[in-house]
Amino acid sequence: MPDTVHVFVSYSHQDSTYLEQDSLLGFLKGLERDGVAFWTDREIRPGELWDEVIKQNLQRADIALVLVSQGFLDSEYCRNVEIENFLSHKAHLFPVILSPCDWRRHEWLASRQFLPGGDKTIEEHYADSGSRKRLFLEIRESLRERAEAIREQPAAASFPATGPRRASATSYSGKTKLAFCDRLGADWKKLADVLDIPSADQARFEQGDGGRGIWVWLANREELARLSPALRDIRRDDLAALLEADT
Repeated sequence: MPDTVHVFVSYSHQDSTYLEQDSLLGFLKGLERDGVAFWTDREIRPGELWDEVIKQNLQRADIALVLVSQGFLDSEYCRNVEIENFLSHKAHLFPVILSPCDWRRHEWLASRQFLPGGDKTIEEHYADSGSRKRLFLEIRESLRERAEAIREQPAAASFPATGPRRASATSYSGKTKLAFCDRLGADWKKLADVLDIPSADQARFEQGDGGRGIWVWLANREELARLSPALRDIRRDDLAALLEADT
């Protein structure tokens, strides 16, 4: 049972106003007190490889809050990267129709329950403040229910009982990841070489943050299980023990 339910917010930048404090996402963020954490691409830091960071957070997410508009449906990245990645390993899509669009042409959306119901959209509720707030509250309560249902699900086995554990991008806590990235220091280069990370990929790691680059590189390939043995190879037993204590 996860302590925190992670929500990836998938949207078109044309609809970024819905992420503001006084709009939909601002209303939903009250759920953070109930252990629901929201992530948007606004959290990508300068210098980070945005595509890798997005894919890492897609793998981590329990729910995809999909803000649907024509701009979203016309975005190849939203459709072919975010939604396809999420559908490949998750089932908890939570679509919200922002504005009139041809959503019926998209099977992944037309076959799911979404809000608001019928032919109404969020945009059509904006004229009336009371109606808008009631709709936001309905979305918030539905999202809370979905998060609670996820918490009640038994944890799925992530590796065969007779084989070695294969760590995924969600196998370690955020605290462990931060400690690893902060403490690896200049040893990142030796670690990258032991892991056979191509020099071209190493060159794309953010200067001064090689540990984070290695973590993201492995997580995107679902190869975090290689990290602890490689750390022992370069005599960083302290970091290997840190990871092993969190598995």
